[in-house]
Amino acid sequence: MKSTPSLRPEQSKPLSEGLADLQTSVERVLGTITDDAMAAEVAGILHEISTLRLNVDLPGEGDRRKDLREPRCDISIFKIDGQNVDCAIQDLSIGGAHIVADLPVAPNTEIALNIPEAGAVTARVVRQTDTGVHVQFEALTDPQIIAITESLQAHYTK
Repeated sequence: MKSTPSLRPEQSKPLSEGLADLQTSVERVLGTITDDAMAAEVAGILHEISTLRLNVDLPGEGDRRKDLREPRCDISIFKIDGQNVDCAIQDLSIGGAHIVADLPVAPNTEIALNIPEAGAVTARVVRQTDTGVHVQFEALTDPQIIAITESLQAHYTK
């Protein structure tokens, strides 16, 4: 039996992006297939690619966040002490997000982050690192949970 080598964190993002590109290519091919048996086989391959992407992107051992993340690059804003601050959402999960902003934000600070598909959500800064601010969502509404979940689903199943 073949063993699968462990991925280092810096390897998983390019692998996930490569699988996403492969998934898009196979979807394009699937759209051109007229033979039902061949289409079913290619659809099965698409399912396997989606499963691989999920496994690559699941939080690893020692990861602070336990939720599946959707890598993204959304320009957004967050509000802190009545001030709007431009930011970029680098990844999103049902439990929180990683954002980049020019303004440093201290841990335990409450912000209102605008998520394009979910609107303003209350979040608490968990930590500030060289790569940005990591926030945990405080109290999502049902529509916000649905919007984020649908975004995650769309990202992995296209």
